[in-house]
Amino acid sequence: MAKVVDQFRAVVSGLRRSARSRSMPRRAVVDAAPRALVVMGAGPGRDALQGVFRDAGWKLVVADTPSSAFASQQQEPLPIILYERELTERGWRQVVSVFSRQSPRPCVVLLSRRSDKNLWDELVRYGGFDVLRTPIDRDAVIRTVRAGWSIWRNQQNPRPLAVVSRR
Repeated sequence: MAKVVDQFRAVVSGLRRSARSRSMPRRAVVDAAPRALVVMGAGPGRDALQGVFRDAGWKLVVADTPSSAFASQQQEPLPIILYERELTERGWRQVVSVFSRQSPRPCVVLLSRRSDKNLWDELVRYGGFDVLRTPIDRDAVIRTVRAGWSIWRNQQNPRPLAVVSRR
């Protein structure tokens, strides 16, 4: 009898190890740190943003212009895009609209000196996610990036719909 119990325990233990090894890749994706692309001119604002990402242990790719950002997104799509509103190469509306139509859809955050409900409403109409005021506030950046990262991950790993029985 003891031999049968030991064999049963060995089989159960093997099943647990097998289930853990199959679930590891999915868990690694879920637990990965936030990754973002910032399109912003050189200066103290960009340095501050890089410092926030470095301190948090997150990945930040920097682009000086929308065209270099589009090229970067083609090579490695990043789930969060921070775009400086005051860049002069193109109007921010067009850039946000193009970024927000990419697949998988990133969370586009507008960096702006001014922020009000009208700007936020307009950003959302063009597919944006949120507005962050400049100069950069560390806590606001962390909250916004965590929220965008959480939303993006949930969009990539949707939960199965509950089965509803009909009588």
